Amino acid sequence: MTTLPAPLLSATLDHHDLETAERWLADPQLGNDTRLTGDWESRFAQWLGGGTARAFMGGRAALLAVVRALGLGQGDEVIVPAFSCQCVANAIRFAGASVRYADIETDSFGLDLDATRAAIGPATRAILLQHTFGLPSRDTAGLLQLAHERGLWVIEDCAHALGARWQGRLLGTLGDAAVFSFERSKIITCIHGGMAVVHDPYAADQLARLADRAPLPDDDSLRGQLASVVHDYWVRAAPERRPAEEVLPDLPAAVLPQMWPEEFEGVWLERYGQRMPSSLADLAGQQFTRLPEILARRRAQAAYWRDWALARGWQVADPQPDSEPVWLRYPVLPPDDALKQSPEALAALAAELGVEIGVWFTTAAHPVAVDLPDCPVGLSVARRCLNLPTLLPAGHPHAAGA
Repeated sequence: MTTLPAPLLSATLDHHDLETAERWLADPQLGNDTRLTGDWESRFAQWLGGGTARAFMGGRAALLAVVRALGLGQGDEVIVPAFSCQCVANAIRFAGASVRYADIETDSFGLDLDATRAAIGPATRAILLQHTFGLPSRDTAGLLQLAHERGLWVIEDCAHALGARWQGRLLGTLGDAAVFSFERSKIITCIHGGMAVVHDPYAADQLARLADRAPLPDDDSLRGQLASVVHDYWVRAAPERRPAEEVLPDLPAAVLPQMWPEEFEGVWLERYGQRMPSSLADLAGQQFTRLPEILARRRAQAAYWRDWALARGWQVADPQPDSEPVWLRYPVLPPDDALKQSPEALAALAAELGVEIGVWFTTAAHPVAVDLPDCPVGLSVARRCLNLPTLLPAGHPHAAGA
């Protein structure tokens, strides 16, 4: 049994991903072209059952592409749940549009229907239907109907929800567009990457043009991303994990972060406009092949954590009967905010469980503080909500079936 805590990040990496990353690192061109990107996009669209799919350098970049493809910009407003990430707000604002936060519910941590209805104003043009932690949003039916009645675009944020279903339909097929993420904290990972999908014919043409014009990352950035795969495999996912400095002395000292400092300030980064190259498409597609196995493990672990949390008297998510969550992480709500606000108590619980404990989200625009007095549920959840990993290594004492 490993003595290192079960990780929240990059837990899906395996030796095949390590070998693939090392192969591309040995290639003088680093796969920095789109020879394989189109195949990955076509495969993804076929799996989804339709739509136009284009791969970018992150879910945040995919969201920016979708917002632009839908024609949203200056003077337009997008409703976003008050339990989200600064990357989401950045992508919308980089297109020239503005963000309007609406409160959430605690069954699925998605937009609350009544709060969303109240938030709609004369400038509202779209609703971001976020499927948080891989749970189909509780109010999906009502939100889709509301958007239809008001003539609003629906953008599904499936960054957490690859493979989840609602009423038998894959998430990402319910609205006008969808975004998926392959960042190191997501269902599958190539460290940074994402997919934009649109179902509207006009928007599909616009998305294709945006992707065709999008530059690829520079070689140094791509080399850092491939090196991050090697780093994260050994540090987080290998059967025998070890400190990176002991086994990877030739890799860059600093692997790529999840967010860059500029993003906290809402400052533009080139990554928001870059297309995914072949080497990363190869990695993402390779992990995608294992999606059924990954989801089965996540669902089994979620059932374990549910029993564990209920035994402690904690509130847990309540998925709708017609939904099939994928449980990117297992969210729990302790009765008050004392645990989340105490680093010492969190560290003690993590040591007790032998896992890393997540704090998504600490604000409505994680990790940037925003004052939203009209969103009391979102603010309360941000103060209390913790989340647990749903991919634990074999032999871990809290692994499902152990």
